[in-house]
Amino acid sequence: MTRLSKLFPLCMLAHLLLPSCQKTIDDEIPDSHRLVVEGWIDSDGHPSVILMRSFSPMNTDATTTADLVVRWATVTISDGEHTEAMIGRIDKNIVPPFIYTTAQMTGIPGRTYTITAEYDGMSVTSSCTMPQPPVIDRVDITPVADSDTLREVSVTFTPTYGSYYHLNVYFPQISGRTLPCFMGTYRPDASGNAPVTITACRPNIDTDGNDYTPYFPVGQKIQVSLTTVSPEVWSFWHQYDDMTAFGGNIFLAGTIPIYGNIEGGYGIWSARGSTSRIITIQ
Repeated sequence: MTRLSKLFPLCMLAHLLLPSCQKTIDDEIPDSHRLVVEGWIDSDGHPSVILMRSFSPMNTDATTTADLVVRWATVTISDGEHTEAMIGRIDKNIVPPFIYTTAQMTGIPGRTYTITAEYDGMSVTSSCTMPQPPVIDRVDITPVADSDTLREVSVTFTPTYGSYYHLNVYFPQISGRTLPCFMGTYRPDASGNAPVTITACRPNIDTDGNDYTPYFPVGQKIQVSLTTVSPEVWSFWHQYDDMTAFGGNIFLAGTIPIYGNIEGGYGIWSARGSTSRIITIQ
């Protein structure tokens, strides 16, 4: 794998540029002429893909997020037996507000899902096998010291050694998609398959100007999703957590490469075994 520290807009974040590294990048192709992918398919769910063009920080031309969104790509998904075309549509509940999807394919654990995307001479592909979904033992909501309005949310489950896990949260009133919990990756060690409890920290992507808190306000309705993912997907989000955690450090910000699984471009394609619980913060 060639280690290239590149900046690209991760589709789930409106104006954030992240460093990326891929194994099939041709250095003779300009940075502004590569596709950036954020895609996922959950067990019992339909596939979704968001596409953007990469953007180089060395480019002095003014570029907005809207300019980078790819709206006329040819996108397909295959499960090894069937191939379906994914249709692009406007979705104002996500950022950026355009997504490719199809209701003709549903995620089944054990199958390998391959996506391809072509646009303006650019072509990318990625394959990912969906693991079995985990079993959530319980979701706990506990008071936060010195606060009457915030609560901590935690998830208890029994992991399987050799599996990789990632926590996500969905806000029905705010977003049309799940968002990664801050520091939400977990990989069990070799000490055994004992129950573990991990905190579901609120996603660290707010743009309202308030100070970040990992807790959730009383009265908010959320869906907590625990997913089993492939090692490549886990590594991507684990490195994303590191990048986010050091984002305010003037010595480290913007220098951490993120390794995706997109051949010919940047980003991540995830096939996730997913188990969810819907709760209202009390």
